[in-house]
Amino acid sequence: MGQSWRVAETPGCVQGCNGPCPSCSFFQKIWYKNDRYCGLLKDDHGPLSSCFSKVDPTEFYQSCMNDVCLNKGEGRAQCTVLAAYVALCQKNGVQVSEWRSRSFCDKQCPANSQYSLCASGCPATCGNLSPPVGCDTSCQESCVCDKGFILSGNKCVPFNKCGCMFNGMYYHLGQTFSPNATCDVECKCTDDGRVLCSKLSCAAHEKCEIRNGVRGCYPFGNGICSIYGDPHYNTFDNTTYDFQGTCTYVAAKACHIEGSHLTPFTVVVENERWYPQSSQKVSVAKLVALEVYGNTLILRRNQIGFIMVSDRKLPCNFYVIKTDFGLTIKYDLVYHVIITVPSNYEGKTCGLCGNFNYNANDDFQLPDGKTTKDLLTFGLAWKVSVSGVVCDDGCSGDICPNCDEKKKARFQGECEILINPEGPFSYCQKIIDPNSYFRDCVYDTCMSDGDNKMLCHSIAAYVADCQNIGIEIKNWRTPTFCRKYLGDS
Repeated sequence: MGQSWRVAETPGCVQGCNGPCPSCSFFQKIWYKNDRYCGLLKDDHGPLSSCFSKVDPTEFYQSCMNDVCLNKGEGRAQCTVLAAYVALCQKNGVQVSEWRSRSFCDKQCPANSQYSLCASGCPATCGNLSPPVGCDTSCQESCVCDKGFILSGNKCVPFNKCGCMFNGMYYHLGQTFSPNATCDVECKCTDDGRVLCSKLSCAAHEKCEIRNGVRGCYPFGNGICSIYGDPHYNTFDNTTYDFQGTCTYVAAKACHIEGSHLTPFTVVVENERWYPQSSQKVSVAKLVALEVYGNTLILRRNQIGFIMVSDRKLPCNFYVIKTDFGLTIKYDLVYHVIITVPSNYEGKTCGLCGNFNYNANDDFQLPDGKTTKDLLTFGLAWKVSVSGVVCDDGCSGDICPNCDEKKKARFQGECEILINPEGPFSYCQKIIDPNSYFRDCVYDTCMSDGDNKMLCHSIAAYVADCQNIGIEIKNWRTPTFCRKYLGDS
């Protein structure tokens, strides 16, 4: 029943378990009953005990044990369940005692704020010092601003750094907005608290609308670049090619944006040899990094549950980076990278994903603006020097490894599901030509000597690209073909 309501195959998600689900051993259950895991929900003298008579903790305890077991005691699964129980207790008017500590379920708060077990649900903000009528001010866990600071949007700022009020609306410092329905004027809340306005007209591929409560010119439509396998590239302008270097390269970058309101960004992909001991010059993505707003965010292959942000390791639940201006990066941490840019970057990108000008004939553009037909020259032009890293520049033409024709025939049959007009991808085949994915599937599976995971990743790359443009895919995995288990990468 659950699978029948699946919307998309999000990187990192699984179908659930068939047959007996993973469970704890007898000794694990005993261990997870202590106060470092789920024990607080059973402790009659613990910090949550005052709520037991009002909100029965039994189901929360069972959920906690289940989640901790599935995660084998790693991570913070118990913290999520305990926080949900505390929230329900507080909603029912029960005051619980402090249950978090620095070593147990520590709650990280943004700059200039601190954790409070009993904070107001309606804190003072720059735009409204007193709670609005009807706001629920009951006690709840939250981060509260330090003394001398106040909420501006979702940040705590000094009182003298509050933003601007304009026509009854609050805008934080530096925020731009359009005060009328036609977006022919753009205003900005300046650092000294004034609102300055100037004439504006929405650019091509932008329309005037309200997003997140703010009216402005926003892009519609997007460009998608897909990088998968032994790097096969499908650019923003739908050019397909292979480049197998094992160095670090600029995949996509904002270029020629001077004088526009576009945000600069750079997406970098670092590749590594497919099998470290192999002499074959083939590679896959090792990490994806986004440089934006002065920060560097890194998703690293097989580093599940974490993202690196400017040298800090932070937990994350999904493997998608999404910016406030519409850039999205998805990485399955194994095989497939999808970069999506909003349409107002038309003709304003460069790198291995092309220039996004709806012209597939000039995608191989070098940093100096000239074009080339040589893939190796194109790839090397976007190479990023990293000190201390040993890498090679891949192969070109006849020196690239080839698959034996007899082996290729066998793997063609296994990859044929991609081009079968009666198969689960028949509808998507009308929108996204599967032939390049089929060829790449055969090549990657062959070069990995029939590695079943490589076969399944190749097919999943086509599935993800179809779903990324909103196409529903029928269930293509079976108990005997590309079955996915809990914990699979």
